[in-house]
Formats: sequence, structure tokens, C-alpha cells
Amino acid sequence: MTQYGKRTVQFPIAPEDAPALVRRVGEQMSTGTIMLDGRSIDIEGYESIGISLKRTGDKLRARVKVKFPKRPGEAGDDAGHADTGDDDGDDD
Repeated sequence: MTQYGKRTVQFPIAPEDAPALVRRVGEQMSTGTIMLDGRSIDIEGYESIGISLKRTGDKLRARVKVKFPKRPGEAGDDAGHADTGDDDGDDD
């Protein structure tokens, strides 16, 4: 099944648990599914996986985002548009 868009999981984490989180995500990538905070993300066909940690006081907020290709025809998709090579900005 082709996936489109993005999947994001956010949750609080203790600073000392951050290294284990990064290792766990890396290990789970080899299985094709990332399991975090009671949610699972099938990563087949992913374009990018990002892990961010944001400090809030003495705790961290972890965010794991998995991006998939855009659905054909979505904004920013060049499918179906020929490249004419004429990009000088005039109307000819």
C-alpha cells in the first residue's frame, strides 16, 4: 500500500531517556515499523524520518515525524507539467 503525507508522534520524555529513544527508532527502522507512545507507523516508502527533542523546563518533548511522497496532483507536485526550458520570465 502506498502511503502519502506525514505521520507524527509527540510525547514527553526524560532527558536521560533521549539516547535510548534515538537507538530504539534506529533499531525499529529495520523492522519496517516504528512503535512509539502506543502508536505504530509503517515506514515502507518513506522519504524522510526526523527526530526532534525540545527542552521544556527540566523535561523534553520528543517528536518523531515520518514523511512520505506527496499524493500525485497535490500542490508542489510537478507531475504532468512539461519543462519547457523557457524560464526567463517573459511571455514568449
